[in-house]
Amino acid sequence: MSAQRILDGALLQALQTLDLYLHRPIEGHYSGARLSRAYGASPEFADYREYVPGDDLRRIDWNLAGRFDKYYIRRFIDEKQGRNRIYLDQSASMGGEKAQTALRMAAALGYLSVASMDSVAYRLLTGEACRDLCGNIVGRERFFDAVQRLEAVEFAGSVDLRRAVLADSGAGFGDGASYLISDLLTESDWKAAVRELLGRGRQVAVIQVLAPEELEPSARGTCSFCDVENGKNRVRMDVDRGALSAYAQAVQFFLEDIRRFCAAHEVGYMLVRSDERVEEVLLTKGCAEELIR
Repeated sequence: MSAQRILDGALLQALQTLDLYLHRPIEGHYSGARLSRAYGASPEFADYREYVPGDDLRRIDWNLAGRFDKYYIRRFIDEKQGRNRIYLDQSASMGGEKAQTALRMAAALGYLSVASMDSVAYRLLTGEACRDLCGNIVGRERFFDAVQRLEAVEFAGSVDLRRAVLADSGAGFGDGASYLISDLLTESDWKAAVRELLGRGRQVAVIQVLAPEELEPSARGTCSFCDVENGKNRVRMDVDRGALSAYAQAVQFFLEDIRRFCAAHEVGYMLVRSDERVEEVLLTKGCAEELIR
């Protein structure tokens, strides 16, 4: 990775006013700031139920007792710590100019997790494997240590997203959010990976990182192309107006298919260009897609 920091002052300043948006309660662990499906002792009121012997008398609503001649107990939402997972596609196609954007996005999501008293873990996807970067991270001090490890991440080879995600034995069940950061330029079944995470009761979001050249290529004339992940399948072709038009249509179909899938499965989705500033992306697209608030 380049010497440029992935979490600089400008990004940190922007993150101070943001929070991850979790759409539904979680089955978290320990004390935290996320709403749980359980009832507990947070300040947020949930509902009432009738008093039964053994209940805490301090929770009786005496106003209701006077109105209905019955005792009712106030119940409050419990607050739990979410356990978030950030899956990072480590394949060669994610290298180059996209690497910095992907790592900055991963760092931003991690910071917002620990700032909300959640824990976060980074999973590096390569081949058919899922490698844990540094365990569950709680608190800003441990998080900044993890950022140093993120800055050393290299991108090479290929990845089978489905098999790699399935290889994660610590994906969690209903206890937080899972973020998949990838260009999705793969023949592997990434949709199956997303379905697996959804099946675990996770809130899931896909962060797609693409370079401007992948969206709007500037190549002209006779060009040589090869698969960057294996160095094979080299092809020479004439890039003319017709080829560029066909490519634009293919890109549009590719992106629309992703959007439709995510919308149909209630999966968050955000397309990030590698020439965009991550802090601006979070403030605009992140809020618009309800991944950030």
